[in-house]
Amino acid sequence: MIDPDVPDGLYMIVGGRSGTSLRLDPFTLVVTERSDTTGLTLEQADIVRLCERPITPAEISACLTIPLGAVTILLADLIDQGHVSLRSVGRPTRRSADPSAFSSPADDRQLLEKLRVGLINLAL
Repeated sequence: MIDPDVPDGLYMIVGGRSGTSLRLDPFTLVVTERSDTTGLTLEQADIVRLCERPITPAEISACLTIPLGAVTILLADLIDQGHVSLRSVGRPTRRSADPSAFSSPADDRQLLEKLRVGLINLAL
């Protein structure tokens, strides 16, 4: 039974927010720019430490067992504070209030093709 007086852990991690304007390409690499973790939450500090080597948001999510959406919110804060930066392998990573403004059918097809090739290579 869920206790209504105890805040949800995920809600607390993201500060009650449900989204961000940060749009991540699945192949984006996150890298630490400033390793000082003073004033960061435990999860943010963990992300900064994980990003000492280039790592994808999906890997961060798996390592910390936090949903990718929550990791994206935390990354947006860390980028704004200058702790981490993004290095896009494919298309540039952008911030916008309108997520549909950056995706075209050609981009989606290229992404799907990259994913298909990656999955085939995993099976080898």
